[in-house]
Amino acid sequence: MSPHDLPPTESDSPLMRKATTHLSVVVGCYNAAPQLERRVRQLIAFLDGIDRQYEVLIVEDGSVDDSLPILRRLEAEVPSITVMRNPRNMGKGYSIRNGILNSRGKYIIFTDIDMAYSMRNLLSVLERLEGGAPLVVGNRRLPESVYVVNNALVKYVYRRHRGGQTFNALVRLLFGLATRDTQSGLKGFSRSAAAQIFSYLYTDGFLFDIEIFIRSRTLGIPVADVPVQLTYDDDVTTVQQFRQLFSVIPELVHIKMLELRGAYKSREIVASDPEKHITESGKAPASSWSQGQ
Repeated sequence: MSPHDLPPTESDSPLMRKATTHLSVVVGCYNAAPQLERRVRQLIAFLDGIDRQYEVLIVEDGSVDDSLPILRRLEAEVPSITVMRNPRNMGKGYSIRNGILNSRGKYIIFTDIDMAYSMRNLLSVLERLEGGAPLVVGNRRLPESVYVVNNALVKYVYRRHRGGQTFNALVRLLFGLATRDTQSGLKGFSRSAAAQIFSYLYTDGFLFDIEIFIRSRTLGIPVADVPVQLTYDDDVTTVQQFRQLFSVIPELVHIKMLELRGAYKSREIVASDPEKHITESGKAPASSWSQGQ
């Protein structure tokens, strides 16, 4: 049986529980207070309207602004929201892994806290998963993808786009990957695919997405792309995240070393105590390496 044929309701990792809801949406949060409540409410309103049972897991990554109290208030008010908190600032990769390994959905989608991707894109990813695709990526490089840009950020978005193209060319060359948008902030997984992939990810920082594609290639899990619409405004979250791109070169080298050592090749999930899920108080066994947001 190929990974594509595995029932999405089953978990192949002892790190993940059996699915008890239809959809899990995982969002990492770091210093996002100014627009946080509006964006989370926008997400909840959209999910309420798609006629699926769902949960939203928001992983708070040691913010030093008011993100945590805002999230705790929303959690108390909205039953579908669960807020998790990392023990300290651990990085985007750690946060997303934290949320996914604690999710309960038959299908799992992660997206960025700035909600730059259209809500309709989230539904498109879900529908492809429901149609049988085990891994779906919102691909910004597709000709059909659309950018909605604040006039003040046109030059910035253009530089970002060109820089992203260069970076992805480097990644494809270094790792032999086919995808042209490894760093997309919108990805979806069947539960079995998520269990097999995220149990063998090691990078806590910005480049954990590269490991997703290395691991999925090892397992023979096909990748489906969907076009996206992104809206860029003057919020600093997205800008600051991108400015750290060139500070993660050591992380890129480290991932290559892990690949050369065969870290992503195992097809077996090592048995583990079910209580060793990532929690607010500690790391999962799959975690180890660099920090950074």
